[in-house]
Amino acid sequence: MLEAIKQFYEARISPGADSADADSSHRLQLATAALLIEMAQADNQRHSIEFQAIHDGIMDVFDLTPEETAEVIDLADQEAHEATDHFEFTHLINAQFDYALKCRLVELLWRVCLADSEMDRYEEQLARKIAELLHVEHRDFIAAKLRIQREYSASGHLDDYADYE
Repeated sequence: MLEAIKQFYEARISPGADSADADSSHRLQLATAALLIEMAQADNQRHSIEFQAIHDGIMDVFDLTPEETAEVIDLADQEAHEATDHFEFTHLINAQFDYALKCRLVELLWRVCLADSEMDRYEEQLARKIAELLHVEHRDFIAAKLRIQREYSASGHLDDYADYE
Protein backbone atom coordinates (compact mmCIF):
# COMPACT_ATOMS: atom_id res chain seq x y z
CA MET A 1 0.00 0.00 0.00
CA LEU A 2 2.79 2.43 0.87
CA GLU A 3 4.46 1.65 -2.45
CA ALA A 4 1.24 2.53 -4.33
CA ILE A 5 1.03 5.87 -2.54
CA LYS A 6 4.71 6.53 -3.18
CA GLN A 7 4.25 5.80 -6.90
CA PHE A 8 1.19 8.06 -6.98
CA TYR A 9 3.17 10.93 -5.49
CA GLU A 10 6.19 10.39 -7.71
CA ALA A 11 4.04 10.34 -10.84
CA ARG A 12 2.55 13.72 -9.95
CA ILE A 13 5.32 15.53 -8.13
CA SER A 14 8.09 17.13 -10.13
CA PRO A 15 11.37 17.89 -8.38
CA GLY A 16 11.65 21.45 -7.18
CA ALA A 17 10.27 23.92 -4.70
CA ASP A 18 6.67 22.98 -5.39
CA SER A 19 7.14 19.31 -4.44
CA ALA A 20 6.39 19.89 -0.74
CA ASP A 21 3.18 21.73 -1.65
CA ALA A 22 2.19 19.00 -4.12
CA ASP A 23 2.92 16.26 -1.57
CA SER A 24 0.79 18.07 1.00
CA SER A 25 -2.01 18.51 -1.52
CA HIS A 26 -2.01 14.83 -2.43
CA ARG A 27 -2.05 13.79 1.24
CA LEU A 28 -4.99 16.13 1.77
CA GLN A 29 -6.81 14.59 -1.20
CA LEU A 30 -6.23 11.10 0.20
CA ALA A 31 -7.36 12.11 3.69
CA THR A 32 -10.55 13.69 2.36
CA ALA A 33 -11.34 10.73 0.13
CA ALA A 34 -10.62 8.29 2.97
CA LEU A 35 -13.17 10.00 5.24
CA LEU A 36 -15.76 9.91 2.47
CA ILE A 37 -15.05 6.22 1.89
CA GLU A 38 -15.47 5.59 5.61
CA MET A 39 -18.90 7.23 5.30
CA ALA A 40 -19.82 5.06 2.34
CA GLN A 41 -18.96 1.96 4.34
CA ALA A 42 -20.49 3.01 7.67
CA ASP A 43 -23.59 0.91 6.99
CA ASN A 44 -21.41 -2.11 6.07
CA GLN A 45 -22.43 -1.89 2.43
CA ARG A 46 -20.69 -0.51 -0.65
CA HIS A 47 -23.15 1.17 -2.99
CA SER A 48 -21.90 2.37 -6.36
CA ILE A 49 -24.06 5.49 -6.05
CA GLU A 50 -22.21 6.44 -2.86
CA PHE A 51 -18.87 5.99 -4.60
CA GLN A 52 -20.14 8.14 -7.45
CA ALA A 53 -20.91 10.86 -4.87
CA ILE A 54 -17.35 10.47 -3.53
CA HIS A 55 -15.92 10.70 -7.04
CA ASP A 56 -17.94 13.82 -7.89
CA GLY A 57 -17.09 15.50 -4.59
CA ILE A 58 -13.35 14.85 -4.77
CA MET A 59 -13.24 15.95 -8.40
CA ASP A 60 -15.09 19.17 -7.55
CA VAL A 61 -13.19 20.12 -4.39
CA PHE A 62 -9.71 19.41 -5.75
CA ASP A 63 -10.30 20.20 -9.42
CA LEU A 64 -8.99 16.82 -10.61
CA THR A 65 -9.57 14.92 -13.82
CA PRO A 66 -11.80 11.83 -13.66
CA GLU A 67 -8.70 9.61 -13.97
CA GLU A 68 -6.82 11.40 -11.18
CA THR A 69 -9.93 11.24 -9.01
CA ALA A 70 -10.31 7.49 -9.56
CA GLU A 71 -6.67 6.98 -8.61
CA VAL A 72 -7.04 9.07 -5.44
CA ILE A 73 -10.14 7.08 -4.47
CA ASP A 74 -8.40 3.74 -5.06
CA LEU A 75 -5.47 4.76 -2.87
CA ALA A 76 -7.74 6.30 -0.23
CA ASP A 77 -9.79 3.10 -0.14
CA GLN A 78 -6.63 1.18 0.78
CA GLU A 79 -5.66 3.85 3.29
CA ALA A 80 -9.13 3.85 4.91
CA HIS A 81 -9.01 0.06 5.17
CA GLU A 82 -5.72 0.20 7.06
CA ALA A 83 -6.53 3.18 9.30
CA THR A 84 -7.22 2.58 12.96
CA ASP A 85 -9.10 5.84 13.53
CA HIS A 86 -10.17 9.06 11.84
CA PHE A 87 -7.75 11.33 13.67
CA GLU A 88 -4.90 10.96 11.18
CA PHE A 89 -7.22 12.19 8.42
CA THR A 90 -8.99 14.93 10.35
CA HIS A 91 -5.70 16.21 11.80
CA LEU A 92 -4.34 16.84 8.30
CA ILE A 93 -7.60 18.43 7.16
CA ASN A 94 -7.72 20.67 10.25
CA ALA A 95 -4.20 21.85 9.51
CA GLN A 96 -4.89 22.72 5.87
CA PHE A 97 -8.60 23.45 5.34
CA ASP A 98 -10.17 26.70 6.39
CA TYR A 99 -13.55 26.59 8.13
CA ALA A 100 -15.53 26.96 4.89
CA LEU A 101 -13.77 23.96 3.34
CA LYS A 102 -14.37 21.91 6.47
CA CYS A 103 -18.08 22.73 6.15
CA ARG A 104 -17.88 21.71 2.49
CA LEU A 105 -16.41 18.37 3.56
CA VAL A 106 -19.27 17.86 6.02
CA GLU A 107 -21.66 18.58 3.14
CA LEU A 108 -19.86 15.94 1.06
CA LEU A 109 -20.25 13.49 3.94
CA TRP A 110 -24.00 14.09 3.84
CA ARG A 111 -24.03 13.65 0.04
CA VAL A 112 -22.42 10.25 0.42
CA CYS A 113 -24.63 9.32 3.36
CA LEU A 114 -27.84 10.17 1.51
CA ALA A 115 -26.77 9.05 -1.98
CA ASP A 116 -28.42 5.64 -1.57
CA SER A 117 -31.64 7.26 -0.23
CA GLU A 118 -31.09 5.61 3.14
CA MET A 119 -29.64 7.10 6.30
CA ASP A 120 -28.30 4.42 8.56
CA ARG A 121 -27.83 5.41 12.20
CA TYR A 122 -24.14 4.56 11.93
CA GLU A 123 -23.77 6.91 8.98
CA GLU A 124 -25.34 9.77 10.91
CA GLN A 125 -23.19 8.96 13.93
CA LEU A 126 -20.04 8.97 11.79
CA ALA A 127 -20.96 12.28 10.14
CA ARG A 128 -21.40 13.81 13.60
CA LYS A 129 -18.09 12.37 14.85
CA ILE A 130 -16.12 13.64 11.85
CA ALA A 131 -17.75 17.08 12.06
CA GLU A 132 -16.75 17.27 15.72
CA LEU A 133 -13.17 16.23 14.92
CA LEU A 134 -13.10 18.96 12.26
CA HIS A 135 -14.40 21.50 14.81
CA VAL A 136 -17.46 22.27 12.67
CA GLU A 137 -20.15 23.94 14.74
CA HIS A 138 -23.35 22.01 15.28
CA ARG A 139 -25.48 24.61 13.49
CA ASP A 140 -23.29 24.30 10.38
CA PHE A 141 -23.40 20.50 10.63
CA ILE A 142 -27.22 20.57 10.67
CA ALA A 143 -27.41 23.25 7.97
CA ALA A 144 -25.30 21.07 5.66
CA LYS A 145 -27.52 18.07 6.34
CA LEU A 146 -30.73 20.02 5.64
CA ARG A 147 -29.25 21.60 2.52
CA ILE A 148 -28.40 18.20 1.03
CA GLN A 149 -31.76 16.73 2.06
CA ARG A 150 -33.56 19.63 0.34
CA GLU A 151 -31.38 19.30 -2.76
CA TYR A 152 -31.96 15.55 -3.00
CA SER A 153 -35.68 15.95 -2.27
CA ALA A 154 -36.05 18.59 -5.00
CA SER A 155 -34.37 16.27 -7.49
CA GLY A 156 -36.63 13.38 -6.47
CA HIS A 157 -33.64 11.54 -5.02
CA LEU A 158 -35.16 11.40 -1.54
CA ASP A 159 -38.80 10.79 -0.88
CA ASP A 160 -38.96 9.70 2.74
CA TYR A 161 -36.58 11.93 4.63
CA ALA A 162 -39.12 14.11 6.40
CA ASP A 163 -38.54 11.97 9.51
CA TYR A 164 -34.92 13.06 9.70
CA GLU A 165 -35.31 16.85 9.58
